[in-house]
Amino acid sequence: MLLHGAGVAGELTWTFIANYLEHWDEILIPDLLGMGNSYFESSDKQPFTLEDISQSLLSLLRHLSWHEFDLVGYSLGGLVALELNHDASMALDLSSAPNFIVNSLCLIEPALFSDPSLQDAMEFRQAFIPITENIKAEPEESSHFIDFLELVSPNRKRNPKIDQLAVQRLQARPFGFANALASVSHYADDLDEYKLDSLISVIPQGVGIIGGLSSKGLFMAQDNIRQQHKHWHIEVLPEADHSLVYVRPKQVAQLINTYLA
Repeated sequence: MLLHGAGVAGELTWTFIANYLEHWDEILIPDLLGMGNSYFESSDKQPFTLEDISQSLLSLLRHLSWHEFDLVGYSLGGLVALELNHDASMALDLSSAPNFIVNSLCLIEPALFSDPSLQDAMEFRQAFIPITENIKAEPEESSHFIDFLELVSPNRKRNPKIDQLAVQRLQARPFGFANALASVSHYADDLDEYKLDSLISVIPQGVGIIGGLSSKGLFMAQDNIRQQHKHWHIEVLPEADHSLVYVRPKQVAQLINTYLA
């Protein structure tokens, strides 16, 4: 199962990568709440939490009878993947819900886990709040979406045409995108060291993929996972930034094939 990032639908995020994947009989690419063709309640402006996203995916997995699978998450999808893996491993309601087993995990520039300390991570994600409010107030204003790109990928090689394409994709569901950013900020508000340790403690074997132009703190966060799990690997794609799933799909797919198959 491949989980996309904030704002951009699953098909746009994963199509090229999926074409290079091997070994799997089935590939599931859902749209997360508020994005792509996924609608929450009756209004596109209805807020949701990261836990809501995870629970909606568990419902989908039950419906499809997917009880054992490999999991890949990019950006927001990486944080959702951690929460989903944690929810699955806890098996809180054994009487009504079957167990879910995540065999292998791939985290590609996961949201929140991009700073050397939890406090720095939370402070960074609070910067999403004014961007969220601006997008909700002026969804047609492209500068608010550029502010998001500057925040998550400040070291990217700037190209007006590429930035314009990114903005167009994010503006397809502006309120869903804004609510997704808000869900990360609210999740950070409630996250403490105990919950963070709990998320990391149940991580299965797998790989973290990072762009070479991304924050050094992201590597440090991945290294923290590697220190606790001997079967966790880290791969850095040189000269790539947060957009690596779009600009390096073949390389990303090859790493997924290598470490998850």
